[in-house]
Amino acid sequence: MRCACGNLSGKSAGILQTLIERIVITPVVGYQQIIGAYLAKMEDVRSRTLKYVEGLSAEQLAWSPNDNCESIATLLLHIAAAERSWIGEDIMRRPMDEWWKIAFPIRFKIPQISGKELSYFTEILANIRKETKDALKTLTDDDLTHEIAPLDPGEPDNAEKRFSIEWILYHMIEHEAHHKGQIAVMKRLWPL
Repeated sequence: MRCACGNLSGKSAGILQTLIERIVITPVVGYQQIIGAYLAKMEDVRSRTLKYVEGLSAEQLAWSPNDNCESIATLLLHIAAAERSWIGEDIMRRPMDEWWKIAFPIRFKIPQISGKELSYFTEILANIRKETKDALKTLTDDDLTHEIAPLDPGEPDNAEKRFSIEWILYHMIEHEAHHKGQIAVMKRLWPL
């Protein structure tokens, strides 16, 4: 079977090219090449997360199907807290403030956040992403193989672990994509 587009030339081929959407990851300018590529991927996942929550009400953000399931609001705080922990605390060695506990309410047996509009969460995400961007500007691609221990190991088995900076950047992408999927499921579970 022959492809019909193989017969196109000149103006027709140009029109077809303009109909093809190209999606590429381009390293963020102002950063080392590999670090800029990781940041571009982090930004891509973040934009998709924000699209999933666009227009949600405070009530929708706070809804949870049961006491053992995080709400979308909690998941957004969790995404922010994890980024602040991995980048700010572990890579940059700045201890976390106490606010992050609200991002793990089930673990700490406290109520999940409620009554906050989407802008509250997007502002937190944006502020922490700015911290991340500032931190990544201080790194070179050679730093990616540097291994670090968690500043606060948390779990006893984490005390002996070491993470490369490159793994942390990869994990930040994977982590947010995972929770973005949870957000999508939460939206499907809303009661009618």
